[in-house]
Amino acid sequence: MSGSDETQEKELLQQLQQSMEVLDDVCEPADIPSLASLETFVREQRRIKRRANLVEMLCFWLVALMVITLGILLFVSAPAVYLGIQVLGTAIAIVAAALWFVRHRKGTVHHE
Repeated sequence: MSGSDETQEKELLQQLQQSMEVLDDVCEPADIPSLASLETFVREQRRIKRRANLVEMLCFWLVALMVITLGILLFVSAPAVYLGIQVLGTAIAIVAAALWFVRHRKGTVHHE
């Protein structure tokens, strides 16, 4: 390398260092939280999530018990209506599955 290349590199490095110092002066230092505060934050978030999951699970079980109770009451009071609902639900599910299969099949035929 020639002397002029070395001087250009030194000047470039000085300019870069000066620019970095100016940038450091302009930017505020990052506020890094302590490990204890992060652990406290994580613990609090876990507690909140656990409580939300518990409430959701309780709601699920209450709704499930209501549906089961209503189904039993309907079966005891009117078995024909109960069986009609079961047959109708099964028929709708079979028709929906057949329609989905036909549409899915058409989609794969067009892509090939």
